[in-house]
This record gives sequence, C-alpha cells and structure tokens, in this order.
Amino acid sequence: MKHGGEPPLDKSRKAGAWLDLSTGINPLAYPLPELNSADWQSLPSGRNREALLEAARAYYNIPEDTAIEAVPGTEAAINQLPDILPGPVAVAEPTYSSHRAAWSARGHEVYAHSPVAPAEASQHLIVVNPNNPTGDLRPAEKLLKLAEGLLPNCVLIVDEAFMDCTPASSVVPHLRPDLPIIVLKSFGKFFGLAGLRLGFVIGRRDLVEALSNRFGDWSISGPALRIGKTALEDQAWQAASREHLKHSMDRLETFLTGPDRILGRTDLFLLYRHTDAVRLHRHLAERHIWTRKFSSQPTWLRFGAPATITDFSHLTESIGKFEDL
Repeated sequence: MKHGGEPPLDKSRKAGAWLDLSTGINPLAYPLPELNSADWQSLPSGRNREALLEAARAYYNIPEDTAIEAVPGTEAAINQLPDILPGPVAVAEPTYSSHRAAWSARGHEVYAHSPVAPAEASQHLIVVNPNNPTGDLRPAEKLLKLAEGLLPNCVLIVDEAFMDCTPASSVVPHLRPDLPIIVLKSFGKFFGLAGLRLGFVIGRRDLVEALSNRFGDWSISGPALRIGKTALEDQAWQAASREHLKHSMDRLETFLTGPDRILGRTDLFLLYRHTDAVRLHRHLAERHIWTRKFSSQPTWLRFGAPATITDFSHLTESIGKFEDL
C-alpha cells in the first residue's frame, strides 16, 4: 500500500482548488514562526539542534535514559534501517508499503506478521501504531512484550507517525535501556508541515546512534530546527488542533456510518468500505476531491480530515449525489 498521492494534473483548475483528503496530514498546518536571515544563510547550528531535541524530549515524554535524534523525515529513516539492521524482518500487515519495500530493496527476506502467523523471535519486527490505513492501535504493554520475546540482535521497530492525536497510547514513555526498540516519529503529519522533512528516532542508544550516523551533522535545515522547536513547545496550539481534528473526524464518521462501512480510524484519517469504492473514488475525483484508493483492497477508501465546514459540505454533498445515482 503506497502513500496517498498528488491529485491528478487538471489544467482547468488551480492545484489548490483540489480538496486533497488522500494523505492523512493535518489540513490546518502549524502557523510558521518568523525566521531570521541566519536560519537560511548559516549552516544548521549544534545549539539549535540540541534545543530542538530538548523540546522533542519533553513533547514525546521520553525517559532520561532513552536516546533521541532528529532525522530528515521518517521516510529517510525507514530507508536506512535495513542497512543497520540486516537480516529477515516481519511486518505487521496490512499496512503501507514503505517498510516492506525498503527491506526488499536490500535483498532481505520480508514476512507478514499477524495474530494468525506471528513473527519468529529470530526476525526483526515492524509495527505501525496506530496502523495506516486501518487505524488499529496496539497497547504499549503488548509492544513491550513483543520486544522482550525477541532473540538477541533482533529489534522491534515501532512506527508512530500517526500517534500525536493520542499521545497517551505511545510506547515511548515506557521504553527501557535494555529493550531492543526503536520508535519512529513524524513531525509533518500532525503539525501539517510535511514539506519540512523532519522526524525523530527514539530508543536504545546504540540503535539510535547507528541510524543517526547515516545522516551526518547537517541533515536538518536551519529553518526546520527553529520551526520544529517552536511547534513542539506550543501546547495551546497542539491541544486546539487535537480537539479540531477529533471533532472533524467524528463528524465525518457520523455521516459515513453504515453496516460494516467504517473499518477503522485515527483523528487524521478514516478507512471506509464501499462495494463500489473504485467508482466512488472516480466520482469524487470528478468533483476535485482526492481520496486514497487501494489496488489490493478494491472496496477500501481512506479519507483524511476535512479542514473546514465548507470542505466537509463539499465532500458530503458529493457522496450524497453518488448514492443517489
């Protein structure tokens, strides 16, 4: 399952005229703070990097004996993991394709992990939590038990790219130095600034340092360091955004509710089942609404959160016209 993509090029409308609900990115982005010329002209400073990491440590509630480093987006970290953790890996599926693709590209064996076919203790294990696109959320205690059951030299990788709306469910505050866990955090999704390319890796020190060393000292731009720190410290904006996203997704779920139609959700996206999902996707695209379809699951559509009442009305009216056909 690939990421949501850009809406198709349509010369009859401006790019911004599309209602893009395909990505699961917060549609109301964090307001950019004022930057100074040094942020753009100077090399990223170690002092600003440490300030960002200090803000992230507080934001993610990271234990003192757990390491954290910044990376240029979680996608970049995903692509480096197979090089520092060679060997077979199991991926909890169904989930998005980036993890499987990265390990397969390096020639590693990749297996599917599920309650019916659990991973072996001799394999690395990847769990996206909450899962994309199903929204399934695994309790932190279950993840800790999975890590405790792995054989030496095997690692549990937890992708928490969509955890910001439910921070109390994160495994991060429960990490211990002895646990072979590395957690991936996305900055761009909840803060709505995917183009900033900022993420974090958190976990056992040797694992975090091995991954961080793949990127060098200047992998995070000066503007990203300053914007990231400011956003991570802005608790008032974070609380308001969580409330808005929950209200928006509650409203969408209420509208879409039907027999077995809601397969799962977070407050950043919702997975919807429709017997004619392919045609519904095309119907919405004709009205310049872009959703996420899945070639492997032709009855699934994923919707991101509409930003405004106007966007919500446009979506619901368009779906209503489809149901009336």
